[in-house]
Amino acid sequence: MSRPLIEGKNLFKQYGLQVVIDDLSFLVSENQKVALIGRNGAGKSTLLKMITNQESPDAGDITFFPWTRLGVVHQNEVLPNDCSSLAYLEQKSGKQPWEIQKCASQFGLNAAELAQLPSALSGGYQMRLKLVAMFLLDPNILLLDEPVNFLDLQTLLLLERFLENFRGSYILVAHDRTFLQNTCTSTFEIERGKLVTYRGRVQEYFEFKEEQKAYTIRTNKKLSTEIAHQQKFVDRFRFKASQATRAQSKIKHIAKLRHQIATIDAALATTHIVIPTPHVIPGVALRAERLKIGYADHAVAEDIQLEVNRGEKVIIVGENGRGKSTLLKTLAGKIQPLSGTVKWWKNADIGYYDQKTDATLIQTETVLQYLTRMAPADAAGERILMMAGNFLFKGDDLDKTVSVLSGGERARLCLAGILIHTYNVLLLDEPTNHLDVETAEALAVALKSYKGTVFFVSHARTFVSTLADKIFEVRAGTLKQYMGTYEEYVDDLSVLMDESADALLPLLTKEGVGGRSGAERAELQRRLKEHQRAQERINKQINTLDKERSEILAYFFENPMDYSPSKSQRLGEIDEELVPIEKSWLAEQEEIDLLRQKIHGNGILKPE
Repeated sequence: MSRPLIEGKNLFKQYGLQVVIDDLSFLVSENQKVALIGRNGAGKSTLLKMITNQESPDAGDITFFPWTRLGVVHQNEVLPNDCSSLAYLEQKSGKQPWEIQKCASQFGLNAAELAQLPSALSGGYQMRLKLVAMFLLDPNILLLDEPVNFLDLQTLLLLERFLENFRGSYILVAHDRTFLQNTCTSTFEIERGKLVTYRGRVQEYFEFKEEQKAYTIRTNKKLSTEIAHQQKFVDRFRFKASQATRAQSKIKHIAKLRHQIATIDAALATTHIVIPTPHVIPGVALRAERLKIGYADHAVAEDIQLEVNRGEKVIIVGENGRGKSTLLKTLAGKIQPLSGTVKWWKNADIGYYDQKTDATLIQTETVLQYLTRMAPADAAGERILMMAGNFLFKGDDLDKTVSVLSGGERARLCLAGILIHTYNVLLLDEPTNHLDVETAEALAVALKSYKGTVFFVSHARTFVSTLADKIFEVRAGTLKQYMGTYEEYVDDLSVLMDESADALLPLLTKEGVGGRSGAERAELQRRLKEHQRAQERINKQINTLDKERSEILAYFFENPMDYSPSKSQRLGEIDEELVPIEKSWLAEQEEIDLLRQKIHGNGILKPE
């Protein structure tokens, strides 16, 4: 039988007049993997802060058992700059170097990274280091509050694998339904300060919740019909002496029926977001040529060629610290390119949202005052209220000051302040950070319906899968289009990570050809595999278009008297589509040939 690890009883927490946690009780036992969900401001972070003793409950108790070993990632911890990453982990854990390296390798931290200063690592690798430091302490229960906000996709996949195999328990708060679904087997939801527990995964819980809501609506409808029927008798006979007794009996029955009607809280309705946009004429939205981005003393990426049509939804992917945010800032005109050109169509009106947009917030302003200040000068009051409602600010919420808003509520407010404008181009840097699951997904649906162009950075897989039309990856100092779906990109990235960790591991222990180290040769092999897989995907696209083209030509051959304008038009479209795809195939082949030469010196590796 599983032993209890953490128990909370009758917890109560209030900030001013706002009750956040109201008589909440919970129990987490061994081998329990919990997804903690709830709307922004529902109290998720407050509950975790009470568990870690950062906040004290106004009432109630939290119990840790003698065998409980709590693990927490301190996201705001400043890493040192006076020792190596390996020495830092030794100091934090007291473990031997071989134990540290074994754990670190599961998060892609090899000898090269462990030899660097912790503060010199990229943001993604710093988070990996913090995760390793936590796991080395051998906790049996973890508290992970929005780890997705601070992880690149590679690190997120590594964490996901680790959590799937983790033998302990954890409580995980995240806005990505895919991540929660893959890692958690129980679901806790906080609504109006109360806790609902469900022995099942998040997707199953949402389906159960919809079924319960539908059942409640059906039951309420039946009860309302019965009440109306009984009320007709009461209205007709209550003042007739012969029927007074029956009428009184029915009045009591009506009261019982009304008591049985369940309340469905309108404030917890599904988020529905509408993004205003002007009419957009088809054409090229953006063309960048030989673009070099970065800062005065450091180039982040160069030789960027980019062309995007109006209305397309483009995801920028890549490891943290590789230039995704720098690219968005350059496209937005926030920083100047080091060289090259960025040309938007003449009517482009750009809205930009970055991870630090909350700098526009004033602590003493109310929600309504902030949106009024951020709205266009000619915006009607109805439009401001509509956008506030889109992001679940209604009634008394409009009078809340910024100072009392949760992190998720602040993120929602900042997004509302951007989207209240009628931009035809949106550049969004991590727009789902701090949003709850339902709001993040509602935003994806709204952006998909939005007629303008969207460039965005996000690591939330459900959000990206819903929205992205095109994928561009920042890697090896430049930007390349990924010719496939986002699901295929995630699968390819997972395979490449496996190849780097397993198939290429023997290369790390020996010298390569031409004086290259084993580590350098391993990286070249990984890149070669990547380009070969990219070329395979392009081949599939070419074959699909060639097959369609052949079928149309065969039709015309068999039916020479049938003009068929639609088939003629499609034939021309196929020819146009093949041009950039064939160019991409040739570019991949050039990279493959170059990498083979580097791996084998002057010799050429025979194709597989």
